[in-house]
Amino acid sequence: MIRLGAPTKLPAVVKQTAARKAQTLAAVTRVTLYALGAVFLFAIFARRLVPDFPTLPVVLSLAGYAAVLLLVQGLLRRGATEWGARAYLIGGGLTLLTLCYYMGGPLGPITLAFAPLIVISALISGPGAALGSTLGAVVLMAVWLVLQGRGIAIPYSLPASAERVLTLGIMLLSLGSMVALLTVFVRLIEDSLASAYQRGTELSEALERAETAAQAEVEARRQVQETLEQLQASVQEYTAFLSRVEEGDFEARLDMEDLAKRIENPALLALGSRLNRTVETLITALNELRAVQQRYLREAWTMFLESGSGRRGFYARGGEVQAVSPAWNPPMLKATQGRRTVVEGGELAVPIAVRDEVIGALSARRTDGSPWTAEDLALVESVMDQLGQTLETLRLVEETQRQAQRQQVLGDLSGRFSRSFDVDALLQQAIMDLGRILDLDEVAVFLEPVTAAGETPATAPATGAEEMPDAA
Repeated sequence: MIRLGAPTKLPAVVKQTAARKAQTLAAVTRVTLYALGAVFLFAIFARRLVPDFPTLPVVLSLAGYAAVLLLVQGLLRRGATEWGARAYLIGGGLTLLTLCYYMGGPLGPITLAFAPLIVISALISGPGAALGSTLGAVVLMAVWLVLQGRGIAIPYSLPASAERVLTLGIMLLSLGSMVALLTVFVRLIEDSLASAYQRGTELSEALERAETAAQAEVEARRQVQETLEQLQASVQEYTAFLSRVEEGDFEARLDMEDLAKRIENPALLALGSRLNRTVETLITALNELRAVQQRYLREAWTMFLESGSGRRGFYARGGEVQAVSPAWNPPMLKATQGRRTVVEGGELAVPIAVRDEVIGALSARRTDGSPWTAEDLALVESVMDQLGQTLETLRLVEETQRQAQRQQVLGDLSGRFSRSFDVDALLQQAIMDLGRILDLDEVAVFLEPVTAAGETPATAPATGAEEMPDAA
């Protein structure tokens, strides 16, 4: 949290540093303008002391540096502090070198003004700039002295009296400038200390907030860990519950009271309750569907057997097979009622089932007293499973064929009906076709509107005792 919060403070610190640098440069520029004004007055006064004093070059140099200072203030207003500092230092250095030429050279009184310039460079650009300014001034003066010694660069010489006056004035001016600069420096230090104290206070508050956030994060992680552990335990229990249901244990339920003791998450408890309700609903629907399916299979097989499709029972002994009427012995009854294989002594009974609906049973007997092995039982049960599936397939095939025949008959009847344009002929054709197709003994059809209350039409007999007339 602290590491992430530090970058957000960095731009503010940079802005404060740039603002202090701009304030320093602005204050230094004002002090320098005042100093230039004093030097300008001194140059006017020096004209009285030294008749041939180069007043015009000195005034022009001062005016040029004043223009540079005005440029520096314009750059500060635009926020270009670095360019303003460079312009100030370069212009000041060139102006001092020019004044040195007209006021005694490198050993003249103007060299005293380099000290405030070095201090100013340290204030506005740091120690590196001060060191560079010092080295540059020393090198230039050394080169100038060498050139002057060889007679190449001869500066303007001042009378001794004027040089003493100028030295005193430059010294006083430099001291005044240094005092003003020190005042600015002290004010900047006070501002820096106040800013540092404010940043320390803000940092302390940030640390407190970070500590609070860290504690909150630890608590949140602990809660998340507990939730994950509860979720993992709940998922395992729910998975085991659903696995039991999938394996056919439809009586399985989640113990919500036990879950509430171990799980404190309301969402997980709600999920358990919903799973219970969902499973109960699915089991209810499944039982209803299974009951409908079993009823349909039972009715379908009853209709199939009553339609006379094949014999209902066969008996084999000594390699001979004969059709017999069903005679259910006790093991067969137990097998069909319990839906399981029953072995009693030498007798074996295995139910024949189609989709959990028993449609018959197989009975077998061994008279030699040999037991029924597990392999024997597995083989017989496998054969009965295959037999049940095959019987169901045959029933479905026959039912499909019967439906196809009915559709064909309905199509033929519809075609014949559509070709008849006489009511009597149509009614006679209908009862004849129905009697022939369904092998009916008698068929009758009457046309008479029935009253709204369902009363017997007036033309109908009062009782149903009369015999139906013979069908045409």
